[in-house]
Amino acid sequence: MAKDSRPTAHPVCRAVAKSRRKARSACSSQMWQMSDTEVSTALLEATRLRAQVEALELRLAAEADRRAVGDKVGATDTASWWGHETRQDRPAAKRRMRLAESLDRHAPTASALAEGAISVDHARVITECVDKLPDDLEDPTVPERAEKHLLDEALDRDPKSLAILAKHVLTVVAPEIGEERDARALEREEREARANAWLTMGPDGRGSYRGKFSIPTLHGEMLKKMLLAFAAPKHQAATKGDEAAEAVERRPSPERMGDAFCELLERLPVDHLPKLGGLNASVVVLIDYTDLLSETGRATLESGEPISASLARRMACEAGLIPAVLGSRSELLDLGRTARLFSGAQRRGLAITQQTCTAVGCDWPAHLCHAHHDDSWLHGGKTDLANARLLCPRHHARIHDPHFETTHHPDGGVSFHRRT
Repeated sequence: MAKDSRPTAHPVCRAVAKSRRKARSACSSQMWQMSDTEVSTALLEATRLRAQVEALELRLAAEADRRAVGDKVGATDTASWWGHETRQDRPAAKRRMRLAESLDRHAPTASALAEGAISVDHARVITECVDKLPDDLEDPTVPERAEKHLLDEALDRDPKSLAILAKHVLTVVAPEIGEERDARALEREEREARANAWLTMGPDGRGSYRGKFSIPTLHGEMLKKMLLAFAAPKHQAATKGDEAAEAVERRPSPERMGDAFCELLERLPVDHLPKLGGLNASVVVLIDYTDLLSETGRATLESGEPISASLARRMACEAGLIPAVLGSRSELLDLGRTARLFSGAQRRGLAITQQTCTAVGCDWPAHLCHAHHDDSWLHGGKTDLANARLLCPRHHARIHDPHFETTHHPDGGVSFHRRT
């Protein structure tokens, strides 16, 4: 009897086809029938399986690149062909192809990925680190030892923490040269980060400014910590009330941080800012006298952008806004008096005499309160202790809110009632 002359598929082809069939079958299974232990175990094993499948995929990609399979269809390169055929994002396909080429040179890492012991992200961190080691190392075993060290660490670390460790791997595996090189590299990185810092921003025409930036790590950490302090639930509860704080806590983190950024800008001490055109970098607000008295009026920033009169009245007490009050013919009636803000000595006096926010029932401490003019500074009120009261940020906003009526009590306290 004649033997079957049909070619036998390669084991890799058979394994891939069989794995796809079994995976398809598993995905259609009734998982509610599994026990908790089976679900957790299968999930971990499926994650390791994904790493093994990706290891095979990357080996095949490297082989396809060696054979230039994209040339047959006129593709620019194998990565472009691969991305097109599998509908991958082309930059992502090129990154994966670079990893495939690198794994060809790093057998221990490729083997760990094939075992499912590490993820593709771990493998990328390790291969990039080893590939970037200096070429002029006297000890040729350093790259090998660095790869082994990172593979050992990858078993207990996520890719992000592994990447931080990888930046200083020479200090661990070759301290005699690594410490000096790491110090020089860190200083160079910091200089370049500061020299290349940038920020772009501009109005979007819908009441907001939009922008993006790149700043050094130190300054990023400083900004992040400041914003987290303003966004913290305790601060939110103190400034906006418990109910408002609970609502804010449920908002997405970028929104909380955006609100905190606004509060940080409002609290910047204007007298410590550098001068611009011979003056402190304060924003000038133009407002008609009739709008100043109106609950529905509006003000205009020196750039031409409008803001509400109530916001201008509130910000004028503490922040870097200089109100320019205009008469009926737009003649300048008042352009900010030099004693608009209460002095440090006056603030200390208020802290001694008032001790807390003067709103009835509020115990917000004096050192966290704003100094408010009872007779509005915009209306000619004097900046002296007889015309001053301490208000926490929440009640300071409320005393300028036209929706609330303020009642002054004989004991010096104030309370608020929503207008009907």
